[in-house]
Amino acid sequence: MRSNKLARRAGLGCALVCLTTAGANAATGGGLVPALVSETSLTTLSHSRPDALASATDQGALAANHPLQHLQLALKRPADRQAALDALVLAQTTKGSSAYHAWLTPAQLRDQYGPAASDIAATEKWMQSHGLTVNSVSPTGMSIDFSGTAATVGAAFHTTLHSYSRNGLQHFAASGDQSFPSALSPVVSGAVLSNFFPHPLLQAARKPTAAKLAGAKVTKVGTSYTMAVGGTTYYAVTPADFHTIYDENVLFNGSSVVGKVTGAGVTVAVAEQTDIRAADVQSFRSQFGLSSYKGTLQLTHPGGCEDPGFTGDEGEAALDAEWSGAVAPDATIIEASCSSSETGFGVMTALQNLIEGGTTASAISVSYGGSEVGNGIVFLTEWSNLVEEGAAEGISIFVSTGDGAADIADTGATLGTSGVNVNGLASNVYDTAVGGTDFGDTVEGLNGYFWSASNSTTGGSANSYVPEIPWDNSCGSYVNWAGARAAGPLQNCNNPQTTASYQNVVGGSGGQSLLFAKPSWQSTKLPGMPNDGARDLPDISLFASNGQWNHFYLECMSDTAEGGVPCTYTNPTNFFGSAFGGTSFAAPDFAGIAALVAQLYGKVGNMAPALYQIGQIQYTNSRLVQQCQTTSFPANPLCVFHNVAVGDNSVACQAGTPNCYTNALSTKGIGVTSTSTSTLSPAFSAGVGYNLATGLGSVDIPQLLLNF
Repeated sequence: MRSNKLARRAGLGCALVCLTTAGANAATGGGLVPALVSETSLTTLSHSRPDALASATDQGALAANHPLQHLQLALKRPADRQAALDALVLAQTTKGSSAYHAWLTPAQLRDQYGPAASDIAATEKWMQSHGLTVNSVSPTGMSIDFSGTAATVGAAFHTTLHSYSRNGLQHFAASGDQSFPSALSPVVSGAVLSNFFPHPLLQAARKPTAAKLAGAKVTKVGTSYTMAVGGTTYYAVTPADFHTIYDENVLFNGSSVVGKVTGAGVTVAVAEQTDIRAADVQSFRSQFGLSSYKGTLQLTHPGGCEDPGFTGDEGEAALDAEWSGAVAPDATIIEASCSSSETGFGVMTALQNLIEGGTTASAISVSYGGSEVGNGIVFLTEWSNLVEEGAAEGISIFVSTGDGAADIADTGATLGTSGVNVNGLASNVYDTAVGGTDFGDTVEGLNGYFWSASNSTTGGSANSYVPEIPWDNSCGSYVNWAGARAAGPLQNCNNPQTTASYQNVVGGSGGQSLLFAKPSWQSTKLPGMPNDGARDLPDISLFASNGQWNHFYLECMSDTAEGGVPCTYTNPTNFFGSAFGGTSFAAPDFAGIAALVAQLYGKVGNMAPALYQIGQIQYTNSRLVQQCQTTSFPANPLCVFHNVAVGDNSVACQAGTPNCYTNALSTKGIGVTSTSTSTLSPAFSAGVGYNLATGLGSVDIPQLLLNF
């Protein structure tokens, strides 16, 4: 594993690394910051300088008068209040606890668990003494919105703000770790002084070359949702297919033990930074047989935030709204969008305004990601604070683990260079991290068994549950090559005949947090759970492939100005132009599942602890393990989880970089991600029980509802 791990803070109550050496141990009601803050002693925050700067080009200091509007100062609670809140959040999901499902309001979070008002006031006064403008304090008292110039901000935090270029985009960041008076350390976590913000986790489908499409006759099999091009048949996953594969139909027709469950009366929010077209969502629902349900769409800018308009993220937001509503067709879907800016991540603004504004949503989906400290540790602190607040309010928050397999920092690159790392938005202990799988039928030559040669009127062609493998597009995966396991992936990645499309860092992400300690609900008694002391990802997975084995999702996004196509699916251009994959789908899918849970049980808060409790029962019962691994499909109804036991999410990497295994077969200087550099140990392999490639596996939805 990487040798530059940050120290993990132990226990759920102290999940984030210590940002300062000073603690806050005063009584709950008292202030911890003196009215007059001395500058004689400073605290420097390690890792507040973004890790992304390692691959960025420094273009020099920002002009002194460069305006920086609406920066964020992340605050923290006194230690006793933080410990109390952490204990409460765990108790809220523990059956038999007096706090079970006793959710808080934003006002209660502020009054009972927020920083003391006198500490916030002292912090504001210090900021103003440095020429900074305090715009507002968040409703729960956990952040301060402020503005200044590059000069005043840099002086206040004892650093210099520079302009950087990275991957063709412009950014700004503090050139060194920030410092502030030690007297403020009991209440201040630090300022977010960079904008290497997370990106949407949407992957265009792998599709035939333009030459093949131009020269081949495309034959529709059944309806237009399955297409044959030359000798390859592409089976797109439609809502009807999802309902069959994950066993939802018995819920919709009321024949399940738990009755009819469609998400009625429940609200799901998707946090975005772009507008979408309601007509696209309506078209999606109409074409895929969802119009008869009563689910509605609300387009909102929570808290009165600035309307972002239509941006390049429109495809991401459209699928989030469409697919969460496809899984819970009677639910209300809120597309909550706020504008991004030079200093602000619109998705975080939307999430904050939903949570601190008292949203009615039972579940929130987030389909963005970036490496854990890519934007610096303070950004991660603020995000973690928000997600914990959501959990305390009873909101189930689902975050995509990412599309970079074991190396999310290098997602989409030809070769990985950063070593194993995880999505920082998903790695806290207050959300449910959702990974991605692929279907294994094509690998085994069983398309005809699991898929019908004709489609239903709603586009369905799946016959049953389809066996899953980790989603991995790379030559580094042993599923993607033929030969002896000890040499196969290295031979494949270094073979001159291997096309560049297979030398990539694309697949469902998982791995170990460098920052967050293992929560109590990730018990090492669970088969497969690493005894690593780390928060492990993912928790759960669903299908997310973008076509490695000829399966992908369809969405509807017709805005040609943002890369959309007509949602007709009647020709190759429109069909493949609407074909995508990514854990971007898996997170809203699971938010839709959470809506079904909420219809039966009400708000349930962070769903992860309950999932692991169910997993403990299934995976420690030898009879169930055997039955759930059967090759007879559909899966045994006693199984809640579809265990993914074959495959890995290892990817191609540059020789000499962290976690990159090479040997004499690495003739082109290409290795594969591995937990060992002396022997090939793919990072990470699937296996019985929990694994770092797919978590607990995917789910049989009715069985999950029955056992929740």
